[in-house]
Amino acid sequence: MDVPLTKTAYEDPATRAAWRRTAASRLCAFLLSLASFVVWLYVVLLTPVWALWVLMPTLFMLIYVAMLTTIKVSGLLSLRRVLRVYPWQSFPEAASTAKNGTTRFSFPDPEHPAGKRVSVTYGNWLGSGYTFWIRKVRSGEVGEVWFAGDPRFLGVVAVPGPRRLVQVAQREAVDSQMSARKRGVSPEARERARAAGARVG
Repeated sequence: MDVPLTKTAYEDPATRAAWRRTAASRLCAFLLSLASFVVWLYVVLLTPVWALWVLMPTLFMLIYVAMLTTIKVSGLLSLRRVLRVYPWQSFPEAASTAKNGTTRFSFPDPEHPAGKRVSVTYGNWLGSGYTFWIRKVRSGEVGEVWFAGDPRFLGVVAVPGPRRLVQVAQREAVDSQMSARKRGVSPEARERARAAGARVG
């Protein structure tokens, strides 16, 4: 499938539809995580006090899931912001599994496409092994990927279509505790990354 020939990914109707599906999916997961607390409390009220030691670990798991879904919902606008700055590009065989089990996406350096490559990773949290991008890449079912962004900062990865949108980023581009990248980036690339929401030097 060919990438859409639009100035930015978000100008493509299929991309906007994919973002809306992603938003709906994440919002549903968030609401279900909140509803699970109500169910947990109802179960607690119906069980003997001695059974609480069994239910407490479940509560901690529900809290963790709620935190993850909250983070994913809060990242929806950031994901759309990236799509509004960068166009889609197609990269065959860009996804692989790293030694630690995460998924590694390897893309050409935008300013040195013939040589240097830049990698970004996905899936370094508890339970990420059950996600699409970890399972399918590990099994070799993901070949071509679409990428909108600058791998030196941040971007959005998708299955051609696009489907399965997920945002990836270099840690220094989103973590205020780290020094932002300064070297090897043109002023134009820096401005685009800043417009997409990345921290730039």
